[in-house]
Amino acid sequence: MYIDLTKVNEDGIVIDDVVSFGEEYLKNTSIQKLDNVQVHGRAYYSITNEIVFDGEVEGKMILLDAMDLTPVDYPFSLKISEVLSDNADEINKKELKRLDIMDILWQNIVLEVPISFRANPDKKYEMSGEGWELVNDENKKIDPRLAPLLELLDKEGKE
Repeated sequence: MYIDLTKVNEDGIVIDDVVSFGEEYLKNTSIQKLDNVQVHGRAYYSITNEIVFDGEVEGKMILLDAMDLTPVDYPFSLKISEVLSDNADEINKKELKRLDIMDILWQNIVLEVPISFRANPDKKYEMSGEGWELVNDENKKIDPRLAPLLELLDKEGKE
C-alpha cells in the first residue's frame, strides 16, 4: 500500500483501503491467512515537517486453535500512529513520490497475535489415548522400573 507523497498537503490525505498480506509475510508466524484488512487513516506533515500516519486497522486473521489445530477466525482492531519519515525535506531531495506503509501495518498487526489461542476454552478434550495419557502432579504415577532408584534416593536423603 503506497502513499502518494505528491498529494500530501497541510491537511494530509485520507486513506481508506483494503489490503491483503501474502505468503512472504505469513511464513514465520502463526497466522494462516490475513486478507481483507480495512485501513482507515490519514497521512500528513506534522509541525516538525515529519510525515505521520494516524489510522485504524481492523480485520480477521486465521489462526490455529491451540488444542486441536483447527483454523479459527480471530478478529482484531488496532490504532496506529507512526512517523513515516523524520525529515520530509530529505524525501523531497531524493525525489521519492510514493511511500510504502505495508511493513508498518504488518509490524503493528503481528503485535496483536496472541501467543496461544483457543476458540472454545470450555470444551473438554480427552486426556489420554493409545499408549499415552496426560500426567500432572495430582495423578502422577511412578514407573515400576524406576522404583528401585526412588528407594535409593530416599535412603540417601535420610542418612
